[in-house]
Amino acid sequence: MELKLQELQFVDEGTDTGPIIYQKAVEVLEGDTPEILQKRVMEQAEWKILPQAINDIANGKIAIGE
Repeated sequence: MELKLQELQFVDEGTDTGPIIYQKAVEVLEGDTPEILQKRVMEQAEWKILPQAINDIANGKIAIGE
């Protein structure tokens, strides 16, 4: 089984070097086109972990350096 790992991280001075907040794996299915996979990643990962991270940061559950 092939997986695409989507990460949400704090921004720092580098590229993809900030501390990771959340990760979510999304299965890559046989016959996926880049567009189909992109849609699945957004629906199953990005649109779920981004609101959760915003909520957790706003409520003090996550902070830089933890």
